[in-house]
Amino acid sequence: MEQTVSTTPSGIGTTPGVLRQMNSRAILDELLRDDVSRTVTELSRTVGLSRPTVEAALADLVDEGWVAEAEVIATPNKAGRRAKRFAADASAGSVLGVDLGLHGIVGVRADLRGVTLARVEERYADLADAEQAWLSVQDVVRRLTSSEGGSVGDAVGGTGGPAGGAPVLAATFGVPAVVDRDGAIDYTVAVPEWVERRVPGRIQDLFPGIATFFDNDAKLAATAEARWGWFRGVQDGLYLVMGRQIGAAMVIDGSLARGAHGAAGEMGGIASTGWPAAPARLEARIPSDTDLESVLAAAGHGSEPAVETVRAFAADVAPGVVQLVTTIDPEVVVVGGEVLPAAEVFCAALDEIVTPRLRHPVRFVPSTVGRDAVARGALARSLAHVRSAHMGLG
Repeated sequence: MEQTVSTTPSGIGTTPGVLRQMNSRAILDELLRDDVSRTVTELSRTVGLSRPTVEAALADLVDEGWVAEAEVIATPNKAGRRAKRFAADASAGSVLGVDLGLHGIVGVRADLRGVTLARVEERYADLADAEQAWLSVQDVVRRLTSSEGGSVGDAVGGTGGPAGGAPVLAATFGVPAVVDRDGAIDYTVAVPEWVERRVPGRIQDLFPGIATFFDNDAKLAATAEARWGWFRGVQDGLYLVMGRQIGAAMVIDGSLARGAHGAAGEMGGIASTGWPAAPARLEARIPSDTDLESVLAAAGHGSEPAVETVRAFAADVAPGVVQLVTTIDPEVVVVGGEVLPAAEVFCAALDEIVTPRLRHPVRFVPSTVGRDAVARGALARSLAHVRSAHMGLG
C-alpha cells in the first residue's frame, strides 16, 4: 500500500500557522474541483471563510505555485475596478500513467487535473523478453516526457515541487503481475524475466527522486472505471481483462479488493476456470493469414467467422466468470483488455452462457474508459499521490 505523508495538519488547529495551512488547503481543494477561476468574494462564500483569510491563503498558494492569478472576466455595464480572479494552476506539474503489457504499451502524461498532455501507444508481438521490454518502455517514457522539446532528465529532474517547467511529480506503471500492499511485485506468471532482470528497478531509476509506483493492471483498470466509468457509484463490481492476457479485479462494498497479498482476483492459474488454456485456444483459432487484432475488429463489425471466434473465447472463460460472479454478486461486470473491439459480441456471449447459471442476473458491459483504462487508472494513482504528498490534500 502506498504510504504518503500529508502536510495537512491533523486534529484541531491551535496556532495561527496551522489554521492558515488548513484554510489554504481548503481553498486549493475547491479550486481544483473545476477548471474555472474564482474571485476572493466567490471563494469566501463557497468555503465559508472571511475575505482577509481567503486573501492570505491565496497569497500562500500563489507563492507555492499551485494557484495563479487568472485573466479578469469583462463585466459589461459595470464601472470601476474589476475583481481579481484566481485558478488552480494545473500546469504546475504533471503525472504519468503507463500500461506496460505483454503485447503493448500505452502511456499517458496528464496535468494536475488529469487532462491529457501527451499519449503514446505501441503494440508488440511479445514483450516477455526483459531487454526488449526495457528498451520499449524507455522509448515510451522519452516520448511522453520530451513532448515539449525537453529531455527525460529535464522533465523528471525537478525538485518535487511545481517549479522548474512542470516536472513529472509521480509515475505509475500497470503490470501483469501480483503487486503486494507495499507496492512490490510479488510474482508474475506472464513476464517472470522482467523481475529476474530487474526491469521494475531500472524503470524507477528513470525517475530519480520522483515517486514511482507499480500496480496490477486489472486493479488499475478497475480504478479508472470507478473514477470515470461504470463503477462510479457502484458498491460491488467485477472488472475482467480479456485477451491474450486474462485477469480480474473486484470492487466490494465500494472499495477495490486487494487481498492480504495483493492477489485478490488472481484466478488465471486455476484450471477449473478455463482461463489458463483460453489465450492459447484463442490464438489457435486465428487464421494464419491474419492476426488477433484484425479478427477482433472484424467481429466488432459483424463478420460471422470472427464473431464465432469471439463467442468460442467467451465459452472458454465462462467457468471462471461464473465462479467470480457467484462469489461477489456484482451489480455489473465490465469487460476490458484486447477483446474491446469486439466487446459487445463478447458480452452478449457471456450473458447467454453465464446468466442461466446465476440466481440473480448481472449486466455484462464493455468498459467505457476503453483501451486506456490501465493507463488512466495509473494516472489516478499518481494524482492521488501528488494531492497527498505534494499539495497536502487528503
